[in-house]
Amino acid sequence: MLNQGGFVKLQNESILYKLDSRISCELSVPPELRARCVPFQRKSDKGALFLTSKRIIYLPAKPTQEPKFESFSAPILKFQDSTTSSSMWWGWVWKSDCIPVSGGGIPPELPRVEVKFTFSDGGMIEFNEAYIGLRERLFQWQEMRRELDGSVPDEPLPAYEAEGGRQEPTSSDQLAVPPPNRSDSSASRRAPNEPPPNYDEAQAQQLSNRLEDHIRGEVDRGTEEE
Repeated sequence: MLNQGGFVKLQNESILYKLDSRISCELSVPPELRARCVPFQRKSDKGALFLTSKRIIYLPAKPTQEPKFESFSAPILKFQDSTTSSSMWWGWVWKSDCIPVSGGGIPPELPRVEVKFTFSDGGMIEFNEAYIGLRERLFQWQEMRRELDGSVPDEPLPAYEAEGGRQEPTSSDQLAVPPPNRSDSSASRRAPNEPPPNYDEAQAQQLSNRLEDHIRGEVDRGTEEE
């Protein structure tokens, strides 16, 4: 997930908001689960926080090894019940439960973790407003996708890029099955009112593009107003 420039972007992912001042991150077991779940904690006192069109990402300024903490990222819709608070001692705090993604480094016994970002130099209010607007629009887009094709698959991880620029196939690439060829005769037998092949996929992609353009435009307008 990491490269020399920071992190590997997902397909069609763009950075909407970035803060690289004094921001700390703490991952822990939610209080209500501590009595019956395995202990877990990761903490960084300083790092960079990103809000992209798909995820929240945190990169510690100094990755740790014991326990290992090099990065944290999760899809926007995996965050639940976010709250904000402030204190004269440590600044603004943004906190939310997060449902772990399979294979993401969180113990599988944990149904969710508590994510806490502390903003010592400000920026939390702008981040939270951008996050709330993005989450609402992604939820609406998810509902439209579900109406179109009946399912919303999880976002695949980016392909691993080995030295020399050669990309190793991901598991989804290895299991991909080519679509059957459509002959001219079968196309001619299609009913006049039947949508063309891949119509639903094209509609979903168009909705995704419109959503991302709309989000980027609102973020730009918010920056100009400041």
